[in-house]
Amino acid sequence: MKAFELYRFTHPNGTAKEWAYCDLGTGDAEIRWGPQNQLRHAQVKPLREAWERALQKVRKGYVKVGIVMLDESGAHVKLTPSNRRNTKPAVDLSNLLGSEDGGFYF
Repeated sequence: MKAFELYRFTHPNGTAKEWAYCDLGTGDAEIRWGPQNQLRHAQVKPLREAWERALQKVRKGYVKVGIVMLDESGAHVKLTPSNRRNTKPAVDLSNLLGSEDGGFYF
């Protein structure tokens, strides 16, 4: 599962096609494309080329959706508590800083 920057083009009939890229951290990007939620096609290109293609997609009418997680087959992965990376509970600041009566405030 990897994080991809997703772009979507919606046709007048309501169907959509998607294009996405993932920075591999090596100067390259994995690029995926296909029908909505079915980004089965993949290739690796220089990251700079992925950025240029993203700009071209926007000029053609694609809308930047944001970051999505894709599995190995190119399907969107909905994050649940069991597959999130950060599962630490939130910190209760009042326990760390003391109550309002303790005199600490921002």
